[in-house]
Parts: sequence; structure tokens; C-alpha cells
Amino acid sequence: MINLKTRKTKHVNFVLDHIHHMHRSLTEKAKSLDELKGKELNSKVKEIQSISKRMKQCRKYLNLILL
Repeated sequence: MINLKTRKTKHVNFVLDHIHHMHRSLTEKAKSLDELKGKELNSKVKEIQSISKRMKQCRKYLNLILL
């Protein structure tokens, strides 16, 4: 028999690790913003926006799992 509680805990930990990884990459990209100008800056800002959007989606998904 499969222990569903253990599987859920593993999945929640996986999602939390993924959110943490995205947060770390977001901060690394934000550190280099002051050196950029023009198109490079715009593309980096779009990358940061997409990462933050995915983080919000993952948090929303995590809240649904934990209900």
C-alpha cells in the first residue's frame, strides 16, 4: 500500500525547494540590473517578471495542496 501522507510531504517539499530555487535565481538576476542599459535591461526585467509570475503560481498551487 502506498503511504499518501509521505508522498504528499515529499511533493510539498519538492515544490518548496523549487520556489526557493526560483527566489535565489531572482535575487541573482536582480543584483546585475544596475550594470545593464537599454535592450539588455528590458530583457532582464522581463526574465525577472516571468520568474516572479511562476513563483506566484507555485505558491498558489502550494496553498491548494495544503488545504
